[in-house]
Amino acid sequence: MLDELGYAGLLRPIGQTLDHLRIESFTVTMDDDGFIVRDKTRNRTQLTPRERSFLTELSATHAASYEKRDALRLASGIFEWHLTKADIERLDVVGRERRRDTEQAPDSHSVSQILRMVGEMIDIRCGRLVSVSKVDDLVTVEFLSSSGQLISDTYTMAMIYNFWVRAYKKRAVHSS
Repeated sequence: MLDELGYAGLLRPIGQTLDHLRIESFTVTMDDDGFIVRDKTRNRTQLTPRERSFLTELSATHAASYEKRDALRLASGIFEWHLTKADIERLDVVGRERRRDTEQAPDSHSVSQILRMVGEMIDIRCGRLVSVSKVDDLVTVEFLSSSGQLISDTYTMAMIYNFWVRAYKKRAVHSS
């Protein structure tokens, strides 16, 4: 199932999780087993109750090696966690259920929509994600092109919004 999603489908559930945790500045990096997500909120001093709850839920599905590594990061003041492909699949199902219950249009400035658009940009270019970071109103994307060249692009929120509008209109035409 995950291979069919493309990066747009893989990054959207991560964005929904970041939305839920109210994290606006972050880095998502690919690794062999899935993704590493790091909160880049400035002056972080402690975890919020939502973050603690999320990590407790996540650790229930992870191997002990991930739990130990994540605990060491938290002890050093870094809020970073590993999402496996199984986690992404589970988060995608939860997100689909939430979207099924609402009739409202998606929020184009939500983290889930930002990451979805970044994923679509990479999918269109047949690239392979290395990382995506959002700090303030800038999104930096690094990916490998189909020829293996490392490409780094930086987008403003206005640029991503324009891409989102075009993609939304295109989906609306295809669904009617």
